[in-house]
Amino acid sequence: MSIFTPTNQIRLTNVAVVRMKRAGKRFEIACYKNKVVGWRSGVEKDLDEVLQTHSVFVNVSKGQVAKKEDLISAFGTDDQTEIYFD
Repeated sequence: MSIFTPTNQIRLTNVAVVRMKRAGKRFEIACYKNKVVGWRSGVEKDLDEVLQTHSVFVNVSKGQVAKKEDLISAFGTDDQTEIYFD
């Protein structure tokens, strides 16, 4: 009997879910709780320090990544870096 350990799972710890509603759809990104406050107040300048992963989700807790078509219809682009600053 072998034990299978998934290698492609990313565990999100200390997560703050930042939600945005656009074009009738809800999008979420996973951030560090303590860094979000710093980003909003202007203390934190590096976006890589704030984000846990560089993906835009439909549901962070279930790991459902937003579809490319939904990103284009809501934001006009599928470049996730531009979406973060929108």
